[in-house]
Amino acid sequence: MVAARTTHENTVKGLLIVVLGLNIALWLMVRGEREKWMNVPPAPDSRYAAAYGLGDAQLAYRSLALIIQNMGDTGGRTTSLADYDYYELVKWFFLEDLLDPLSNHVPYLAAFYFGGVQDPEKFRPVIDYLVKVGSRPEGEKWRFLAHAVYLARFELEDSDLALSLANKLARVNNPHMPGWTRQMRAFVMNAQGKKDAAYALLMEMLQTEPEKLAPNEGNFLRWYICERVLEKSEADINPICKDIP
Repeated sequence: MVAARTTHENTVKGLLIVVLGLNIALWLMVRGEREKWMNVPPAPDSRYAAAYGLGDAQLAYRSLALIIQNMGDTGGRTTSLADYDYYELVKWFFLEDLLDPLSNHVPYLAAFYFGGVQDPEKFRPVIDYLVKVGSRPEGEKWRFLAHAVYLARFELEDSDLALSLANKLARVNNPHMPGWTRQMRAFVMNAQGKKDAAYALLMEMLQTEPEKLAPNEGNFLRWYICERVLEKSEADINPICKDIP
């Protein structure tokens, strides 16, 4: 009995030593391995997206937002924004919009985080998402469309796209939008060299919507017309250029 027990204990010890040795060998083999960045994965099917929140759309929205925010920075890895596949990324944004069209969390993430990509051309697919969100009349959604205008004009350097977006912004049915959101299209026109069109639009604002303009906004529009749109010789004889504060 004693001999049998001793043999059994020695067998168990031997197995433990073998398992420990295999564990050490495996660790030595894989210790230098890191999780590989396979780029943005396909977005879940919209029919099953709520499953990420166990059927709760709000919980799913927040869970997926965390995934979007951190998908490139896990496993001790940091991924440059330029390495993301923005055509796939925008599908995640639209999916989140289906789960919660009122939240500003993902639109802010799209515009002000991913919008900082070093190669702005990569961001172009996301513009459609910002247009969809920013065209809604509730709250301050217009800010995302205004930011899209900025990105198109100054980052993408696509003045035609910027003008198209600025026209969409001017048509947003939100009476609480500040006056400059209606004026952006004139600024883009002026930058394109369409000075007559910019002048006509700004003058229309001054003459037909004076009650909607705060005094400082009216003064700014006059200054902009006289200093940026008109030639000096034209400004010298234009009545609105007299006595600008």
